[in-house]
Amino acid sequence: MRKILITVLILMLVCNRAFTENPAMEEADGVSSATLAIEKLPVAEAQDNGIIVIFFSPDDTTRAAAYAVAAEMNADLFEIKAQEPYTEGDLDYTRFDSRSMVEQLRETDSRPAIAAMPEDLNRYDTVILGYPIWCGEAPKIMCTFVESADLSGKTVIPFCTSGSSGIGNSARNLKKLTEESVTWLDGGRVVKGYTAEQIGRWTRDKLVPQE
Repeated sequence: MRKILITVLILMLVCNRAFTENPAMEEADGVSSATLAIEKLPVAEAQDNGIIVIFFSPDDTTRAAAYAVAAEMNADLFEIKAQEPYTEGDLDYTRFDSRSMVEQLRETDSRPAIAAMPEDLNRYDTVILGYPIWCGEAPKIMCTFVESADLSGKTVIPFCTSGSSGIGNSARNLKKLTEESVTWLDGGRVVKGYTAEQIGRWTRDKLVPQE
């Protein structure tokens, strides 16, 4: 019984850190981010350069980061949305029966349905993939995406947002779900408190492949 209680406490601590992206900041110009100092979504002036930023964001945190990354890279944007949107209750890490906790910890093979997939990924050579960290991993809807999308022959660069947890094994575990022809590069975590300008510099330093 003691071991079970210790395990439960550890899981609650991990998920407390992982789910810190629930809205905790007053909305400013429609943006609500728990961990980033962004009050307005950057404008991404997309160019036909073969790059797209694809992201999942149940609140504005990963969305704000994705817009900043796309603005720096002049990339297209696509948001992954759940067919059944996540409610505030679904994201409650203090309840082990909440939807997100069940998906991450109990039904680990779950694949939440996506409302719509990108129409044409053939135009892109590079996919920058953004997501929050939930209990040390990418949300299961990201598994749905990488298994459903045709990423063959593309380069994928992952990034995550979280209050404290790093990208960890999340990208490696997503990579296992894709074909061998997909090239995965190292990604990283957008640091807590970053502004759009700092994310832009971070993008160049961390996400742009070095020749």
